[in-house]
Amino acid sequence: MSYKNATAHRHSIAGQEYLVTACTQNRYPAFQDFNTARATVAALRKTEESGLAKVMAWVIMPDHLHLLMALTGVGSLGDVLAHLKIQASRNAGSKIPWQKGYHERTLRRIEDRQDIARYIILNPVRAGIVRTVREYPHWDSMYLG
Repeated sequence: MSYKNATAHRHSIAGQEYLVTACTQNRYPAFQDFNTARATVAALRKTEESGLAKVMAWVIMPDHLHLLMALTGVGSLGDVLAHLKIQASRNAGSKIPWQKGYHERTLRRIEDRQDIARYIILNPVRAGIVRTVREYPHWDSMYLG
């Protein structure tokens, strides 16, 4: 199945919240480099400041990132993710080897956003990178302090 066929079902809706995962090509650990990870953080903030999306929780793992975000209606989910990837590479000063596309899950209204945010930011703990999320520098959530 081609990538185009696999993504034909996607529909972007303004105000809709998504749980998104974007990976590096072949799971290359690009974000183990602190500066590359922080360049991606700056791209996340720029995406929100530009009015493309509201980013409610995120974590940058060594080879991928997870986001809880809502579209504003300025662009499709694909447009927002493309902007984020391009901006992260520009900020890093070199091309981040992003895998084509992303994985998304549309959230239902009844799902608890705080639980989803907790799931996202606890990824480094579950992966055994740190013992507590407070030891990990590349995450944020509007739901958790």
